[in-house]
Amino acid sequence: MSLITKQQAHFFDVFGYLSFPGLFNAEAEAITEAFDAVWAEHGGVHNQRPHDHKQNSALLPFIDQHPYLCVLLDDERVESIGAGLLGDDFNYMSSDGNYFVGDTAWHSDGYKRAPGYLSIKLGFYLDPVGRDSGCLRMVPGSHRIGEVYAE
Repeated sequence: MSLITKQQAHFFDVFGYLSFPGLFNAEAEAITEAFDAVWAEHGGVHNQRPHDHKQNSALLPFIDQHPYLCVLLDDERVESIGAGLLGDDFNYMSSDGNYFVGDTAWHSDGYKRAPGYLSIKLGFYLDPVGRDSGCLRMVPGSHRIGEVYAE
C-alpha cells in the first residue's frame, strides 16, 4: 500500500517536495530520545566542537548509529514514500542528524552526486516549527536538475 497518491506524486514532480505532518506522532518521543542518545554518544560534538547554539551542527551518518533509528528504514510509511516517489527498487544512501540555528542558506542535498538518479531526502523535524519559528522553506522546482530555474 502506498502513502503516495497520484495527486501527491504530481505535486512532487512539479514542486519537488511533500509534507506529512504528524505521520510519526506516536513515535516522536522515542525518535527524539534516540536522536539525543546519538549526540550524547558523540559527546554532543560536531567536528570536535560541542554544539554552541550559535551555528548549525551535524553528524553523518546518523540513523545508522542507533538501533531504533535504523528500524525506521524498514518502516512501512518510509518504504511507501520511497517506493511511491522513486519506485520499488529505490536505495537508501545516507543519513544525517542536525541541530539548526537561525537561517540556513538554500542548498540541495547532493543530487549532483548521483547524476541520472532522482533522489529524495526524508526529514524528521523534531522541534515545534511554524511560520515564525524555524519552519522549513522549500524552493519549488529546485529539484528539476538541468533546468535553468533549478540551477
